[in-house]
Amino acid sequence: MRLLLILFGVLGLLDQTRAQTQLLYLDQRPKVIVNTNDTLDFPWTGGFNSMMPIEIEMNGDTLMDLLMFDRIGNRISTFLNDGSGSTSAYHYHPEYIDKFPVFNDWVRSFDYDCDGDLDLFSYTNNAMGFWRNDYAIGVGLQFVQVSSSLNSWYGTFFTNIFVTQVNLPALYDIDGDGDMDVLTFANSSNYLEYHRNYAMDSLGTCGDFLFYLEPYCWGYFKLSGLTNIGLLNQNCRSAIVDDNLVNRNRHSGSVLTPLDQDCDGDVDLLNGDILGQNMLFLLNGGTSDSAVIVSQDSAFPVYDVPVDLQNLPGAYYLDMDNDGVNDMFVSPFATVGEDYNNMLFYKNTTNNCTNVFDFIKSRFLSDETIDVGTAANVSFFDVDKDGLLDIIAGNDFYYHPNPNLAYSRLAFFKNIGTVTQPMFSLVTDDWLSLSSITQYGLYPSFGDLDGDGDDDLLLGNADGTLIYYSNTAGVGLPCNFVFASPQYQGIDIGNNSTPQIVDVNRDGKNDLLIGERSGTINYFENLGTSISPVFLTNNSNFGNVNVLFPGAIAGFSTPLLFDNNGVYEMLVGSDNGTIFHCTNIDGNLMGSFTIVDSSYQNILELKRITLAKGDIDGDGKFDLLTGCNSGGMRLYTQYTSVGIPNASSVSSLDINLSPNPTSDFCLLNIQSVSANSKFQVFISDVSGRILFSSTTLQKQMQLNTSTLSSGIYILQVSTNGYVTSKKLCIQR
Repeated sequence: MRLLLILFGVLGLLDQTRAQTQLLYLDQRPKVIVNTNDTLDFPWTGGFNSMMPIEIEMNGDTLMDLLMFDRIGNRISTFLNDGSGSTSAYHYHPEYIDKFPVFNDWVRSFDYDCDGDLDLFSYTNNAMGFWRNDYAIGVGLQFVQVSSSLNSWYGTFFTNIFVTQVNLPALYDIDGDGDMDVLTFANSSNYLEYHRNYAMDSLGTCGDFLFYLEPYCWGYFKLSGLTNIGLLNQNCRSAIVDDNLVNRNRHSGSVLTPLDQDCDGDVDLLNGDILGQNMLFLLNGGTSDSAVIVSQDSAFPVYDVPVDLQNLPGAYYLDMDNDGVNDMFVSPFATVGEDYNNMLFYKNTTNNCTNVFDFIKSRFLSDETIDVGTAANVSFFDVDKDGLLDIIAGNDFYYHPNPNLAYSRLAFFKNIGTVTQPMFSLVTDDWLSLSSITQYGLYPSFGDLDGDGDDDLLLGNADGTLIYYSNTAGVGLPCNFVFASPQYQGIDIGNNSTPQIVDVNRDGKNDLLIGERSGTINYFENLGTSISPVFLTNNSNFGNVNVLFPGAIAGFSTPLLFDNNGVYEMLVGSDNGTIFHCTNIDGNLMGSFTIVDSSYQNILELKRITLAKGDIDGDGKFDLLTGCNSGGMRLYTQYTSVGIPNASSVSSLDINLSPNPTSDFCLLNIQSVSANSKFQVFISDVSGRILFSSTTLQKQMQLNTSTLSSGIYILQVSTNGYVTSKKLCIQR
């Protein structure tokens, strides 16, 4: 009993410590509505850019879930499959993100060891590393990196199979012998290399690799050096035979996707390419042992809606709607270009032996999350003065194939909830019709610049100047912004101005902090009055803070100075996606601040993270809103309980544990009014690390706790957007 009391005391101290250090957690609770009455299923994912879908089973229910990998920023998003027969079967579950290794540039999955679990392959410095999936009941997903490269015999020498960051290889059992083979573009070539795996033939096991480069170019074709079409019937030989006989046209930027289009036992190919905006389909008229490409569709699928996606489209062949038939998903493989209508879903309307793809929509999954185009420059502001903080988000632009027609806008999300339960509704994605001023990179900041008691609007932009809109409404009235100055007070900091209106020196007059592309922060002190401000550069390297990471070409600093119990602190967003935390500011405006952390709260977003801070749920603690280059947003809240807050606790969901304390086993009883619901069950330690996860349809289940050490844990159950938790004590 003494030990038990001590453990509960420690947990109580931990909660107090968390409150003092203001730990933040992803908050999925606030609803977001678009198009008048469409409630987004998962608004706070952070957005999507260049997406790769990976099928993998995450939670032990045998359904294939989705790992979505964003090549921009190498970010993972995880979605659980509820088994329903539609594209709405996937639900955002970020608690699985940390289960996966860190990947770079691309990811492929293949069950190379034939144990029923999909393993993962990714780019590793001109090679292909791989991770074995050692999923275990009671433990869940766990990956072990087996090697940082796949090696093959190139004639007489043995070296890694060469891959690049911009060429996606095909992993497939090409010869039908039960093990994984590899197709990839030869180094700086437009021919395909076929690395045949002889593990089954020679070793009798599929869990080993014994690759040999076959001495011919696979399929007897090459890609054109001008566009994404195949040149068929090419006489080519491998470089290991005679390098002089190989046409070494440089070719970088292709996505290979294998499929057996007609179930004839040989592999056909889909290819997306940097040299074309359409998809190329290549039909194999040979055999599993001798491939010969005999025909092609260079605008696939020409019979329906051809893929027309600028900047290197990538196609992926997997079942996206749980009908047992593989569909086609297309997204940019390039890191620039279309990033709004960028997740194309083609439904397979027949079967896997005829594969007729019908275009359904251009925003699979992305239509259920916030996305304001390229970049999201976020701010909290009460536009209508109803006492609720709204969201105003600028962007660089919405993608347009003609860059001269891609202009920046502001999106207005009105808070239509309550003081304690925020809910946001998209009013317009072109607030104040700012697209008409034809600027780029609009960055909003609000504050009183003319001393009339209401907040004005100051816009940073890509050219480094400031645009001023005066609020003529009056104190406490809904804002009425009127254009006042195109280049406010002649301020020009260079590129990508990101202003904050704040009283830096605490003299009762608002000053300006302005971040910029270089990564430093500019301090413009108000040397005039609150009614007639005069802003002059006081310090162009405020606090000697520079968020430019070594080797980077841009920093994109976004300052957020705030008062924490009478003491100034500052958060600064960066191009790297992390947040700098600075102290030692008061009385030291011309000195060097203390950089407490360059990765505040371990928050890591995609490139160009922007910040907004405010209390949107009336709990007296601040919430943090982040935007990033993908155009999405994430919301973070302070949370005093151990665990992950992903929904509101309600009386209709409760749980009992018996016995508790326990040692090896514990019976979980779920009390819920919901019928035919799936329950997500998690056990986490006091640091928030998830140790066990499971999905069940039963309201009673026995938990095996024999692998847990003595101590306090948190058991959490969620269903239909609700969550509840209890402390679980293991005592031995």
